[in-house]
Amino acid sequence: MHWRTLAAAMVLVAGAAGPAAAQFFEFGQNKIQYRRFDWRVLKGAHVDLYYYPAEEDLARTALAYAEESYDTLSLRFGHEVAARIPLIVYASHVDFEQTNVLPFIPPEGLLGATDFLKRRVTMPFRGNLAEFRHTLRHELVHVFQLSLMAESYYHSPRAGRVNLPLWWTEGLAELWSGGEDARDEMILRDLTLTGRLPALSQLEYTTSFLVYPLGGRIHRWLADTYGDWRVARMYRELTEYETFDKAVQSVYGRTLQQLSDEFQYAMRRHYYPTAVTHAPPSLLGREVTRLGIKPEFVAGSMADDRPGEALFVSPAMGYLSVQRVALEERAKPRSVVTAGRSESLESFHPFDSRMDASRQGLLLFSARYQASDALVIWDLERGRVRGRYQFPGLVSVLSPRWLPDGKSIVFSGLSESGVSDLYRVRLPGGELEQLTTDRYQDLDPAPSPDGRSVVFTSDRGAGGLEGAVNLFTLDLESDRIRQLTTGTWVDETPSWGPDGRIYFTSSRDTVLNVFSLDTLGNGRRETSAWTGAFDAAPLPDGSGLLVGAFQAGSYNIYRVAFDSAARTETFAAPAAEYAGGWVWVEDQDSVSAPVDAAPYRRRLTIDFAAGGISVTPGYGGAQGLAILLSDLLGDHLLFASAGSFQGRDFGSFFENLNASAVYLNQTHRVNWGIGGFRSAGRVFEGDLTPSYTERAAGVIGLVRYPLSRYSRIEATGVLEHSDRTDFDLPVTEELQRVGWIGSNYVSFVRDNSLWVASGPIDGTRFAITGGVASDFSNGRFDSYLFSGDLRRYLRLGRRSAFATRLFGFYSGGDRPRRVNVGGTVGLRGYPNFGNIVGSKAWMINNELRFPLLSHLIFGTPFGDVAFPEFQGAFFGDVGRAWFESESERPVIGSWGGSIRLALGPLAVLRLDMGRRFGGNDLIGYGLTESGRDGGFVSFFFGYNY
Repeated sequence: MHWRTLAAAMVLVAGAAGPAAAQFFEFGQNKIQYRRFDWRVLKGAHVDLYYYPAEEDLARTALAYAEESYDTLSLRFGHEVAARIPLIVYASHVDFEQTNVLPFIPPEGLLGATDFLKRRVTMPFRGNLAEFRHTLRHELVHVFQLSLMAESYYHSPRAGRVNLPLWWTEGLAELWSGGEDARDEMILRDLTLTGRLPALSQLEYTTSFLVYPLGGRIHRWLADTYGDWRVARMYRELTEYETFDKAVQSVYGRTLQQLSDEFQYAMRRHYYPTAVTHAPPSLLGREVTRLGIKPEFVAGSMADDRPGEALFVSPAMGYLSVQRVALEERAKPRSVVTAGRSESLESFHPFDSRMDASRQGLLLFSARYQASDALVIWDLERGRVRGRYQFPGLVSVLSPRWLPDGKSIVFSGLSESGVSDLYRVRLPGGELEQLTTDRYQDLDPAPSPDGRSVVFTSDRGAGGLEGAVNLFTLDLESDRIRQLTTGTWVDETPSWGPDGRIYFTSSRDTVLNVFSLDTLGNGRRETSAWTGAFDAAPLPDGSGLLVGAFQAGSYNIYRVAFDSAARTETFAAPAAEYAGGWVWVEDQDSVSAPVDAAPYRRRLTIDFAAGGISVTPGYGGAQGLAILLSDLLGDHLLFASAGSFQGRDFGSFFENLNASAVYLNQTHRVNWGIGGFRSAGRVFEGDLTPSYTERAAGVIGLVRYPLSRYSRIEATGVLEHSDRTDFDLPVTEELQRVGWIGSNYVSFVRDNSLWVASGPIDGTRFAITGGVASDFSNGRFDSYLFSGDLRRYLRLGRRSAFATRLFGFYSGGDRPRRVNVGGTVGLRGYPNFGNIVGSKAWMINNELRFPLLSHLIFGTPFGDVAFPEFQGAFFGDVGRAWFESESERPVIGSWGGSIRLALGPLAVLRLDMGRRFGGNDLIGYGLTESGRDGGFVSFFFGYNY
């Protein structure tokens, strides 16, 4: 999996279960199929490439490089992948977010993924071919790794297997796909110079962004020091060892600790000399704010002797938000606009797009709005959208900038076919004009003060295919392009200063820093930060720059004065017409005899299958089987299961057979499914004792329509023939019912919650459900119900929140549905099943969550044992559940404290301690004497509601 841009976002920073039998929905956000794709297949010697017509030009280029990468990796690993490799390519990240190959919505920073089930490589194209090639080879490394691991298991199957740490697998993929870039170097330099470089033993269970840059550098050092041929040997001999440490010691001839010490020393030797010529950002300027990127100066904010204000993007409170802060000591930022809460502003592009606040009172930025990006004009005074523009054929809008006339805007746009060009839109009508027309990636346009030209960044230079990005100017009258800088490095984010110079970020000395250039091509250095300074915004009074910088593991904003010592380093840029660069489309003959593209044919194959059997001699046995099938694109799924139990008479096998099969179609915006089932046995409905026994067979239909990323409507319909006998029915005396039953339920679900490892910490989750089950054979309502579940999370700090939940349930009819509201995800201190059960119920939960320990380390003779964050909570619950005939049941509740340990997503260890309370001494729920005692202690493994 390749998270190159998300790794930076991680520095800058499935549905929850409800009461049993009440959950006719699942929380979670929606993956929407906005566009239909006519998938086609190109076959190479080893790779099958899946694409759609919009990316026709990219397809053969991608297949050629995939086959080239296969040949290279096959030699390096000394291995051939037995099966053909599916490569699924999307023309943009917006299209990639629709993929059904992944079970989640791909975040913006996820550039590729290789799944374990079908070994598919799935990835988007974002306009930059060098980035695409890097990601493609990275993912193919994972294909080889998975193939080698599977082969070793087939040759030596056993329960205990060596688990390779993530730094090994991801680091190798990074190194063999091109290695570290300037931002990776920035992180590595910061770790080394601040003394926070972890030992290899500390990385064994690390899953953070560090595994990419640090893992890549470790592998580079291992290859340079001991030879990269040892990697293939490591995989071949892996089954001979019990632990990763023993495998490393055998293959490299050093213990993991010895390698760690040698690597630490090598890193210090490499990076310490940087401190001679560079300094930390905190010494070069004053920190404006922590956890911020992409600074912009607010036009007009220096009037009347005010210090001026800056805008920046920050995740400090969870959701990405644009914040505003005064340029004075200890100023407190305030939020301007937040993304991720509503359909109108689904997401910003924090690392790929800049804002513009050069017009007084207005902020210009891009944001995701439903099927594509929108150009947004935000009123800073009134705090609302002044204008929103979307453009047919463009899915992405990046770095919009006002032209000096204030009547038009330039920006970088990505078309539906994955082509990145510059555009100009004229206001207020929104007429769009394309400024560049080629396959190169054009970004970060910055209009000149006279409005006659635009400086921008592009990979169109000679080294673009290897990742070089340089500065160019476009004359808006003649459409002539002139190259301003040249080199194998990256020059990006240009801005015009009040002195007429162009300020930009460059990695020309491997450290991201700010440089400037005049219109004659005379360049000079402006900053010398040892971990980097970037995204420069010149201050209008000429006193310095606002820059983003990385220090001590955090992205921060600094105000820096101009560095006279740094300015002594100068360079001359070529002042010449752009003569053209590399050829974008590769020779199609490099693909091993590619055939013409064929239409995609849907074929279901097995993803997962499991079964079991148990036998008790003299009594009987039980058995079961479950299987999941899907097509290659994940658009069609089929799930089937069967199970039964029997006594001494084998004939009861068929009598007690339970079986179901459901087909789900996710091809369109409307997801639908159909299935059939047969069931036989006792049904408990949230209670410890069975509520009824039933034999039923029928069909089921499912429909799911997403209104937006955050809201959807779900519906379920069931038609069945049922033979049911109730054991304890408080409504009717007719305990047996035989007939045809039709059930229909509809839910509205909304979820814009923000999650951390322990559960939601911000946002809202809401669902309301209504439904009815009709007994057609006997002409009556079998049951009807209404339920609602509202969960609100108010974030109080970076790691603390107040959570409240309101739940209600009402069911009636001849055979009403039941709900259990007791237990660790309901009324704490009461049984998880049974007792707190009724056909009518309500519940209120309140909880204050806060951090106790950021980490905990126990030193042992075998090494340090590190635990993640410990979280504390104070809670209070109150509620009631009753049947129509048991209205005397009292209101009950509990209060207390809790300690939680988040081992991972949805894996939280929780210890609750508290006291129960309620009317009538809690009598009426059938609780045992110990269950009515005041105090309780309970242990739970799950997640926070």
